[in-house]
Amino acid sequence: MAVGDVVGPKALGYSPGLVRQLNAQVSSGGIVHSHGLWMHPGLAARHCARKLGCHLVISPHGMLEPWALNNSRWKKRLVARLFENKNLEDADCLHALCTAEAENFRRYGLKNPIAVIPNGVSADELLSPATTKPMEEKFPDMKGRRRILFLSRLHPKKGLENLLEVWRRLSQEFTDWCLVIAGSGDPAYEQQLRDLASGHGLQTNVIFSGPLYGEEKKQILAMANIFVLPSFSEGFSVAILEAAAAGLPVLLTRECNFPELAGAGAALEVAPEVLSIEKGLRQLMGLTDEQRRNMGRRAVELVNKSYTWPTIAAKMCKVYQWLGGQAEMPDTVTVL
Repeated sequence: MAVGDVVGPKALGYSPGLVRQLNAQVSSGGIVHSHGLWMHPGLAARHCARKLGCHLVISPHGMLEPWALNNSRWKKRLVARLFENKNLEDADCLHALCTAEAENFRRYGLKNPIAVIPNGVSADELLSPATTKPMEEKFPDMKGRRRILFLSRLHPKKGLENLLEVWRRLSQEFTDWCLVIAGSGDPAYEQQLRDLASGHGLQTNVIFSGPLYGEEKKQILAMANIFVLPSFSEGFSVAILEAAAAGLPVLLTRECNFPELAGAGAALEVAPEVLSIEKGLRQLMGLTDEQRRNMGRRAVELVNKSYTWPTIAAKMCKVYQWLGGQAEMPDTVTVL
C-alpha cells in the first residue's frame, strides 16, 4: 500500500501509510503542523505529536467559518465529537489566516494561542506571461472584449449563482464584456451552473474555461480586466492574492476577509447578495481602463509589501521558534 492510499470512506481520509510515515520521519521534540479539519490526517498528526513530544500547530484554513460549519453540519458535529474538538483543544498554537478567522476560533470556544498570518503568493505570480496568444486562440469568444474573471473552485459557497444572476442583468448593457468562469468542481454542480447560464440566455458571453494552471493561469489573469469572488465564506483566498499580484482590480465580499485590499484602493468590498454584487460590478465596469489599471497597481504594491512567501514564511518561522523555546512570542500571536 502506498503512503497516500486511503482505506474506507474517502471523505475521512484514513491512510495507514501516512501514519507510518509520520512516525518514521517526524523528529522528537520538533513541530507537527496540520492543515485542514474533519479528516483522519489531523488525528494522525495529534497522535504523532504527542507520541514524540512535538509541538502541534493546526491551520483550519477557513473550516471553522460559520458557513463552512453549517455545510454538512451533522457530519462535522459527529467528527468533532469523535476527534476534531480534541485535536483543536490540544494544539499548542492555532493558525488563523486573518483576524476574522481568529475571532471565529474564539466563538467556537477555543482558548489556544492564535497566530494570525495570511496566505502568501509566489514571486513568479507577479510576472506577466510572454504572450496570451495561446489562450486567445483556445477561447476565441474572448477576442475583442473586456473580461471579468472568476478563478476558483466551483462550489456553492463561492456565490456563483448570484454572479450569474448579476451577469444576466448586466450583460445586455455591457455588450463588449464577457464573464470567464475558470475552475472545476463536482461535475453535477458544474452542469448545474452551465444550465443556469444557458437558462439566462448567456451562452455567448459566459465562458466556462475549466481549470487553468501554470502558464494558462498567468495568461488568463493577464487578459482579465476585473477579478471577482462573490463568496459566502473564505478563510483567506489565494485566488484573490494571485489576482492582486497580477495587477487586477478586485470585487470581493466581506466574507473573503481581505479588507486590506479595499483599504489600499485596490478592490471594492460588497455583500454576498445580488443587488450589492451588481452595484459593485457596475461601478468597476464603469471606470476607465486607466482607473482600473491604477487599482491594479495599488494591488501589486500591497502584495509586494506584505504578502509574498518570504515575508509570510519568516513570520511562521518566528512562531515555530517561539514554540521551540528559541525566541520570544512574536507579535502575530495572541493569547487569552
